Amino acid sequence: MRKASTWLVLFVVLAMALAVAGCSGSQPPASESTSSSSSSTTPNYKLVTPGQITVGSDTSFPPFESMNGDVAEGFDVDLLTAIGKEAGLKVVFKTEVFDTLIPSLKAGGKFDVIASAMTITDERKKEIDFSDPYIDSNQSIAMKKGSTFTSNDQFSGKKVGVQSGTTGEAWAKENLKGATTVPFKTATEAFSALRAGSVEAVVNDLPVTAYIVKDPSLGIEIVKEVPTGEQYGFGVSKDNPDLLKAINDGLAKVKSSGEYDTIYKKWFGTTAQ
Repeated sequence: MRKASTWLVLFVVLAMALAVAGCSGSQPPASESTSSSSSSTTPNYKLVTPGQITVGSDTSFPPFESMNGDVAEGFDVDLLTAIGKEAGLKVVFKTEVFDTLIPSLKAGGKFDVIASAMTITDERKKEIDFSDPYIDSNQSIAMKKGSTFTSNDQFSGKKVGVQSGTTGEAWAKENLKGATTVPFKTATEAFSALRAGSVEAVVNDLPVTAYIVKDPSLGIEIVKEVPTGEQYGFGVSKDNPDLLKAINDGLAKVKSSGEYDTIYKKWFGTTAQ
């Protein structure tokens, strides 16, 4: 009996030890669980200024962005400001030359996002990431009022103004054979050259040209709309995925709430198509 009792006690002790070991092995350390949860919910923005999206933009491209004194205004400005609000971030625009925007974003330290009516292209996507598209666009050819457009060939041997580094410049070089494309830093400079007679025509994004020619004092009109099927997106560095996600999430919320339509009508006078 004494031996049987001894074996019984040893069996009970062994069973309890195995039970404790099994329970402890099935639970992950509390610190690991807490750490994983925290890292998955806290965005890791890389911002030039904490709490603020600093935006690089060619602020001479109305109605998307232009300067009213020292203050940037326009469709892109209002839209990105609304998106930033959804993410709890202030938005500040800085004027940059268009064809230096991508190199500057890649170099870092100047701004976090490009908002400059920039067309999403495969070539540009090799350099930076883009947000979801936020507006559609085409190209256009503008000339002085009273001019007659017959075909692309009529510009052979003549000068055509474009903004440097744009898809308009690329289209003009590819499609206006024999023409001399004259690059300008800004679209407004190209249109000033057209008024002065320094160039025969200007190839530029349709929404911007349509906005500019509303001013009758310029004496400029659109003679051809070019269906290129472009879409604009906000540019973000490839090493800033959390910021890109925040912009896409904010854009979706602004669209679903109806605020996008309000901003669109403010700058274009119609509802979004």
